[in-house]
Amino acid sequence: MWRTFALDPLSARALAVEAPAVLWLALAAVAAFALVVVTRGPRRVPVPSAGDSRGSLRALDLPWVVSVALRVGALGLVAVTAARPVGLVAENPASGSGVDLVIALDASGSMLALDAELEGRQVTRIELAKRVVADFVRARGGDRIGLVVFGEHAFTQCPLTVDHRLVLEALGRVEVGVVGDATAVGEAIGLATRRLRVAGGPDDARRIVVLVTDGRHNSGKLAPKTAADLARLDGVRIHAVGIGSEGLVPFAQPGAEAPMRFERVDLDRETLQLVASTTGGRFFHARKPDDLRAVAEAIDRLEARPRAQAPRFRHASLAPLTLTLALALLLAEAALAHGLLRRLP
Repeated sequence: MWRTFALDPLSARALAVEAPAVLWLALAAVAAFALVVVTRGPRRVPVPSAGDSRGSLRALDLPWVVSVALRVGALGLVAVTAARPVGLVAENPASGSGVDLVIALDASGSMLALDAELEGRQVTRIELAKRVVADFVRARGGDRIGLVVFGEHAFTQCPLTVDHRLVLEALGRVEVGVVGDATAVGEAIGLATRRLRVAGGPDDARRIVVLVTDGRHNSGKLAPKTAADLARLDGVRIHAVGIGSEGLVPFAQPGAEAPMRFERVDLDRETLQLVASTTGGRFFHARKPDDLRAVAEAIDRLEARPRAQAPRFRHASLAPLTLTLALALLLAEAALAHGLLRRLP
């Protein structure tokens, strides 16, 4: 499956050096250098005292101590670099059968029907669908998820990503009517399939489309059955979810004084069942809010995330890292010596 830790550039599970003898000799030389420097102490110009008896702590030359510590630390890192340090790096962090999943969400005008309920209040279908889809995305940890929104046309709201925060932000920006009031189911399936085709995932990755709609295909040049056949050829499985009640349903009107209007909304169950069965998926009809949540849970069970294989590791050189840290210490020492810890000669 897709694992978020696969994005980490380095997973050092163990550290070692290929030349331990060189390490001990180099560290001994650094320790001898540090001992000589500490024994000599800082170079100061003696200034007569008026009898001020300072304690050992006050007599400590802090700028000199910091400078010596940074230089010795840099030399210690150079010694480690000479011993050829290595670490274990994951060779196959994204192993296992991946799940690439695109959610195709209907944003046509019928999604404004007021026949849904959320937390005890009457809401539109799109508001309920967005809430349930968001919960579904949060439950699919580790999968790559994308979002396609459709109405009269279909467009990609969010490409496939393992960063589910981006998917949720894109879902929150979905608005009804942005791409027209019609319903292009075929175009939605076709676009979702193309997003999965160019995803760049492993060959054994499972490719899933979750189609969420409340209407009947009435727009676009691509028929739903043709789109489903193309998806099947690409190894894409489609789960179709029809939402909302059928017949006359209430619609909200702009303005507080506007009267409620009723329109007939017919769900094309036969087409959605055909699309799902063609690709080996399932059709669900959610008439109530609880039904829609149960559908999300059922799809989550059907497309259960497989157990990832244990990653293999290989040794990789850490010399660039230790040299970079040594350079950083020397630059810090130089900056402090000419700034906050500047000493008079």
